[in-house]
Amino acid sequence: MWLNATAEFKAHRATNPGAAPATPAVAADGRVDRFYDNGFNRVNSAGNPILIPGEEPLTSFFGYHKDAQVMNAPDAGTLSLHSVELNGGDYTSSQKNQPRPGVEGFYRHHWKQREKWSVYLDLAAGYQFFNWRVEGVTDADANLLTDTFNLGGVTLAPGAAPYEGPFTTVPGAPLIGSNPTRAIADVPATVSGYRQIDFHAIRLRLAPSLMWQPNDRWALGLQSGLSLGFGYSKLEYSEDIAVAGQATGQNDGSSDEHFWLGLCNSIQVSRRIGERWRVFGEARHLLTSKLEHTGRTRSAETNLSDGIGMAAGLIYSFP
Repeated sequence: MWLNATAEFKAHRATNPGAAPATPAVAADGRVDRFYDNGFNRVNSAGNPILIPGEEPLTSFFGYHKDAQVMNAPDAGTLSLHSVELNGGDYTSSQKNQPRPGVEGFYRHHWKQREKWSVYLDLAAGYQFFNWRVEGVTDADANLLTDTFNLGGVTLAPGAAPYEGPFTTVPGAPLIGSNPTRAIADVPATVSGYRQIDFHAIRLRLAPSLMWQPNDRWALGLQSGLSLGFGYSKLEYSEDIAVAGQATGQNDGSSDEHFWLGLCNSIQVSRRIGERWRVFGEARHLLTSKLEHTGRTRSAETNLSDGIGMAAGLIYSFP
């Protein structure tokens, strides 16, 4: 079992709002697919035509999640779409793993004997499951991108949300501007929901041990040697983000593979319970580099060196 290994979650922008429009905006700026946490504004089947000379391209292929994003006004009005990136605060604080049992088998070769001192060589293979999970409400810092689109007097009926317009223009379908006005601000946010990473690790260990046996029952040992690891991790999250009067949801998952080389140090105490059997307890530490789980929308950096491994088991001495 491993205690106090840590992980830090990192968030990336989950949607692609496209490049910032030029100043002044040009037709090409309104002929781009733009995706947001709470909607989209995309190129329709007609290519977002300019219906009135000198005006901006228009699209029917847009959507939004909540009525609060709409500001209707005669000959004007706007639709606001948002993309949030969490970039700090308590959200990125280090989290300790939830302890889960593992298993290890080892072969110990008796190398040298000097009165009460013995030198052994261990060859071991083990499996360990690590889990980090955060749920509840967390304060965060967020980078809020807001793109505002002109309605041009089109009325988006209250109660229509969530709304998703057609790709192919049909009679009666609203057409709105596709050249956004962009604003970006760093603002506080509140995140609720969960995020977690599961990490399956296969560990190999080759290490010499120095054992002191003050009598025929007890033994105390120190060990230091190489540890080789292979791992597979899976990260999942489902979160609601409240920021600047807006609420949006993000959820996704990813997997990653890992390899590491480190130095394993341990202290072990054992007691004889039979002619060939001993029971033992061990505390160990793994010194290795941090492991990066890289995902499209969420990533995590795990640090096994922050933790302490605890083991208990049996040793059988062959004749």
